[in-house]
Amino acid sequence: MERLVFCLDRLDKNSTIEALVEERGKKEDHMLLAHFNSVMDRGTYYVSSERLRRKIEKFKFHSKKDNIIGLQITDLCAYPLARYLLNPTEPYIPFQIIREKIYSNDKGEYEGWGLKRFP
Repeated sequence: MERLVFCLDRLDKNSTIEALVEERGKKEDHMLLAHFNSVMDRGTYYVSSERLRRKIEKFKFHSKKDNIIGLQITDLCAYPLARYLLNPTEPYIPFQIIREKIYSNDKGEYEGWGLKRFP
């Protein structure tokens, strides 16, 4: 969410988004919503809760049956990103295609910008 806020500020200071997520199961959905609300209430090390609330207008769950194009694109990007993170030296054409679309700095560096690794 931090990187999303940074990207939105860079593109248009007045822009906002609605976060759409795909349902996984009652327990998983509840855990994700609880974490989202916690981040929205406390903010992060880099982004205040007020700034997050200004940028993220809604957080909604959708069923896979809803067939939302943005969630379809997210599904198509997830596996190439995971393959890259697990083995960055292995060439993988689908990742090469989406790499240029990842939020990056002026030098084209996306690690730490649009792609953030967690241990």
